[in-house]
Amino acid sequence: MLPSFFPSRFSSGYYYQQITDDFGQHPLLGGFRSRVVGLGPQVGFLFPVGDLQGYLNLKGYGEFAAENRPSSWNTWLTFSISPMAPAAMTPSRHLVRK
Repeated sequence: MLPSFFPSRFSSGYYYQQITDDFGQHPLLGGFRSRVVGLGPQVGFLFPVGDLQGYLNLKGYGEFAAENRPSSWNTWLTFSISPMAPAAMTPSRHLVRK
């Protein structure tokens, strides 16, 4: 089973399947529909940036089961800054009087 080898916290992946033929000149050798699967680790961190929130994410994919396309390793580094999430407000308790 996939979850036992790749914990959901640190795993990422994708499946790409081309569903239409390539177009352009008449394809003498076929439509060259491609397919590939990629799996790999990922790690992300949330941190404060003044009154904003920063996020840094690193993920890598090893591709396999490629058909009509190259397979390799892809690595992505993502950095973003956004407003802080609003603080959760606890509802005030109302006194019930009879």
